[in-house]
Amino acid sequence: MTQIKLNKASLSLEQKKLKNFQKYLPSLELKRKKLLTERSLVERQIASIKSKESELKEKINNDLPMAADHLQAIKKLIHIQAINIQEENIVGVRLPVFKSIEFNIADYSYLNSPHWLEHLIHLLSELIETSLEAKVLASRSQLLEKSLQTVTQRRNLFEKVLIPNARNHIRLIQIFLADNERAAVVRSKIAKKKRQIS
Repeated sequence: MTQIKLNKASLSLEQKKLKNFQKYLPSLELKRKKLLTERSLVERQIASIKSKESELKEKINNDLPMAADHLQAIKKLIHIQAINIQEENIVGVRLPVFKSIEFNIADYSYLNSPHWLEHLIHLLSELIETSLEAKVLASRSQLLEKSLQTVTQRRNLFEKVLIPNARNHIRLIQIFLADNERAAVVRSKIAKKKRQIS
């Protein structure tokens, strides 16, 4: 524990500190609640996107079983041309947001390829987009978790350490000043009696 000065200036300083701590605590709590809400939303989005991803895989396996042997060769026809990931600021935390993806499909002979190839390319493109979106959401979730941990630590620091310490310092200074004031009154009464006696 740091040594505090027991005077009126230090009392005033401690009272200002306490006032500031109490002023910042509600904003930290509000930020924490907003981050919790956002984390909950991201978790639901991740569950939804994982479900969509498994549905797409199942659809490819069930609807196009004949493509299983050619899947790797067909994936080589799909090239990612551009990915659009932007940032969003939520209570001071910069989070990635998946916007879009553009594919470049390599040329292939429509007449010499099976009739299901175009449908499979579309499903695989959708699967790639979904898995990329899941990765961005996972990154978003990690950033939210990290900032939520930081905000919770700060809130606990204010709530459990700084505010109680400031209150304790104020109490100690007030007791000391009150004791000094009483001692001064007693000394003045004793001095007054000594003057009256002499």
